Amino acid sequence: MTIAFSEGLIKLDPHDQSVSTGITMNDMVFDSLYEADHEGGYTPRLATGYEVSEDGLEWTIHIREGVTFHDGEVLNADDVVCTFQRLIDTPTLNEVISYWTALSAVEKIDDYTVKLTLSEPAVAAATMGLANTVIIPNEAYETQGTALFTDQIMTGSGPWIFDEWVDGQYVHFTKNENYWNGGNDSYFDDVYIRFVAEASTAISAQITGEIDGYYNVSGIPQDLISLYGGSENLCELIPVPVSAIDYLGFQCGEGSAFHDADVRRAFSMAIDRQGIIDGLLGGGAICPGIANNKTLGYDESLNGEYYTYDPDKAKTLLESTGYKGEEITISSVSAFNNIALAICDMVNAIGFNCKAEVVEAATLADIRSTGDYDAFIVTAFHSSGDLYQFINWRVTGDAHHSDYKNEELNNLVNQSNQESDNAVRDDLFKQANAIIADECAPMVSLAQLENMQSVNYGITGVNFLGDAFCLLKDIDYDPSLEK
Repeated sequence: MTIAFSEGLIKLDPHDQSVSTGITMNDMVFDSLYEADHEGGYTPRLATGYEVSEDGLEWTIHIREGVTFHDGEVLNADDVVCTFQRLIDTPTLNEVISYWTALSAVEKIDDYTVKLTLSEPAVAAATMGLANTVIIPNEAYETQGTALFTDQIMTGSGPWIFDEWVDGQYVHFTKNENYWNGGNDSYFDDVYIRFVAEASTAISAQITGEIDGYYNVSGIPQDLISLYGGSENLCELIPVPVSAIDYLGFQCGEGSAFHDADVRRAFSMAIDRQGIIDGLLGGGAICPGIANNKTLGYDESLNGEYYTYDPDKAKTLLESTGYKGEEITISSVSAFNNIALAICDMVNAIGFNCKAEVVEAATLADIRSTGDYDAFIVTAFHSSGDLYQFINWRVTGDAHHSDYKNEELNNLVNQSNQESDNAVRDDLFKQANAIIADECAPMVSLAQLENMQSVNYGITGVNFLGDAFCLLKDIDYDPSLEK
């Protein structure tokens, strides 16, 4: 079975994945202590349960017996300790560390019991962290170190075994028939994820039978849906409302054009978001800030003044700033180039000097990690309808080195991190989102997405999720569903 993904892998390290393909790979190859349903619920996976101390600082986790890794190593407390100690020792693992900023120690109690110690209460973060931290094998990691990932060894305990990653082409998995959770009885022995950046190429490959499905992280572009004409008995088109946003990130540091909040506001008001939604995305909604109607922190009464398309007001505001026509580059991967070009036309019409630049995914990741950009476009997911990871990593944690600083915003986020009551967290996130919307920093959302995805009739277990992930661990085939 082969499915095309619109973005490729950047690295194999399961604790440092920032692209959807990496999340898919993790879910197939590895297991976590808990499993998220991506709608706010969690069920045991490698853990059978846990207890939290009264002060919220000690989490005692009970580990399932009878689990083995792909190399035959028995999974126990040593592997869990190894995993969490790695997070403590390697603070650059941004994607997972964002859940574990309060993790201070991990301790083996017995062969199947582990205690995590936090420096401060972080109930929401730790709960999400248990579902997003995959467990790696202690013996293999002690022997191989990071070569376990860089040399493509990749030993997990999941229902699929990693075989090979060819950069820019595909990643290949084989069936783990000895999977601890009842084996893996999928019809398919092999699953390939092919990396196909151009949507028209992926659609053509699906129609001709070269691939069996197509997952586009931003949804299949609306203007290309017609290419599926005549293949209605082969390809099923699946609309998926998602809790994700396309957003435009700004470099806000000293000396940047976007250091001035009014320049950012003028830029945002010059963008015809509804036009982009209707003409390029084929569905979605405008949402000021970063929260959308599937997340905590969404406030339908939020004014969103700078998200209203008003080129005349934007031009007047821009003329009141010190912007003197400096060239601004919007960087994106090819999937976003049409959006970037449209934005350039819109903002240039009111006095900006803006161009679009297409870069490789790895290059985009590099410039975001160093701050070497003017602006960029990406898609971001709000996992399980919670802003925690996004706002801690991308906003207050400034993982993209935007150099935007706001102490009021930071304080609100820090309060939400220590709060277990979701009603209170919702209010704190609303206040934080209002600041982000008013400041247009460090990013402005372009649209809440409604994605169209596709898979051939008869294939089951391809889960296109509301938080814009695609999971394949349960993939199977049922001939009775063919058209």
